[in-house]
Amino acid sequence: MKPRIPNGFWALAILVLWGLGVVALLDRTPYGLDEATARAVLVLWSASDHVAAPVVTLSVPDFRALFLLPAGILFSGSLIAAKLATLLYLVAAVLLLFLRRRAQGDTETPLLASGLLLLSPLAINAIDRIAVGPYLLVTFLAGAWADESYRTHRLRFGGFFFAQLLFSIAAITLHPAGLAYPLVLLWSWVRNPPPEPQAPGVIPGRERTHVLIGLVVAMLLGLALAWGWPLQHWFANPVRGLGADIFAFPRENLSMGAMPWLLGVLVAAALGVVVFGMRRSLREDRFAATLVLAAGIGLLTGDSTFSLVAFVLILYWGFPQLLRVHLGHAQGLASGFASQRGMAFAALLVLSTAFLVIDRGHYSNERLGLQTLSPHDQLISALSDAVQAEQAKREKERRPGVMTAIDRAKASVKVASQWPGRTMIACGCSTLPLPPTPRDLRTFAANLHGLDYVIFDPRTPQNRPLSQDFAMLGGANSTTVALQEGGVVLRLVAAHAPRAPTPASPAPAKAPTSSASAPASTEAAAKSPAGSATGSAAVPSSKK
Repeated sequence: MKPRIPNGFWALAILVLWGLGVVALLDRTPYGLDEATARAVLVLWSASDHVAAPVVTLSVPDFRALFLLPAGILFSGSLIAAKLATLLYLVAAVLLLFLRRRAQGDTETPLLASGLLLLSPLAINAIDRIAVGPYLLVTFLAGAWADESYRTHRLRFGGFFFAQLLFSIAAITLHPAGLAYPLVLLWSWVRNPPPEPQAPGVIPGRERTHVLIGLVVAMLLGLALAWGWPLQHWFANPVRGLGADIFAFPRENLSMGAMPWLLGVLVAAALGVVVFGMRRSLREDRFAATLVLAAGIGLLTGDSTFSLVAFVLILYWGFPQLLRVHLGHAQGLASGFASQRGMAFAALLVLSTAFLVIDRGHYSNERLGLQTLSPHDQLISALSDAVQAEQAKREKERRPGVMTAIDRAKASVKVASQWPGRTMIACGCSTLPLPPTPRDLRTFAANLHGLDYVIFDPRTPQNRPLSQDFAMLGGANSTTVALQEGGVVLRLVAAHAPRAPTPASPAPAKAPTSSASAPASTEAAAKSPAGSATGSAAVPSSKK
């Protein structure tokens, strides 16, 4: 008698093969990350290596730093490890979605939806860029489990109560769409709270009041940690973004034609039909309501996180609706497979074929080194090349002998960047945010003391004062290393802070008898600004 294969063996084997295939598609370069991801990874690495964390200069990261903590401790400094951890979180989200939909009575479509989600370029790009989407899905799923467990066990101030608050904070820090989870919980406890538990609580009062107060406090704390999501891009076109993200069109070059628009309109129409079809079940299914509200909030951002949430809704809730569409005898078909499953099978065939073709093209480009970098990544790559050349030059000029940590810090290249996290990962150099732009050029020149390179996008509205200040300093203080579509890289000429020009003060009116001494005093005043500017620039350096 042959031994029986355990249940789930083939599913696990297919997941392993899929994971190996995704690893072959991952980008090995330090590019393709957004600034929030780079800062979370840097804080994680600094904590793992027991060095000073860049929280003061780079602000508090989102909860991805905690999600990636095992990868940071075991493989500090490895982006591949962080991407593999994201792969595991995405697999966990897909498995939980599959089990959840099966438990709700849908036994046919969750497997198809899970397969399409794993094959989609949207999921693979989310892994490659360590995007927020997989972590937000895991947070929503874990939060739904904590909510249901708390309502089932009826234990006041138990672990599930505080788990809901923690997941609320985590979801809010990850993305603005994370507000959907605590808002749905608040609405459910206002409109349909469970009966009060029989056992008295430690704190007097109604359980409903305690939960509402706790959720409000958690929301306020999450909003304080997110601090307005300063790195979040707002008001991107959600329709065009849907077509670009799901079918792997580069967002940086969406002027390539009408195809992203056409596909985005089709996906947006499908999303609208799905949400309309599930409207009756939203009151009972709080997890589905969370996803719908998250998609609604995501319309304000139009980024890949919104696209992932919308695609999950279409796959896991749209396929069951598609199975209920029967072609019937009106189209001349018998009541067989083509009539009952024809639409769903056609959608499955078209999507899976398109996704496999896109993934194959991605793999070919990866092997041939034909990856297309965004304009900002191209600019950071040019800076990285310049920094490496500068470091090699300084190594040749370095005198033999033992260097202390202070000597190495002084000899290292220092950069001020609009994207300090991405720049630090790409070039491996000391990176600070852009200096402030005061009205006084002396103060601005002093702020540049000790910097070697400055990289920024002058077309960004908040960088226009910085561009004007550099223009007023003049070309004698900096040279242009790279001027590209993504911005500019400036090399500060002097090793010390650039000298701000100071207009010579007019000579005071004096009696005719002392007019002979006026030229001499004017020459002395003309010579003095150099020394005064140097002195003013030396004050901040001594403080540093």
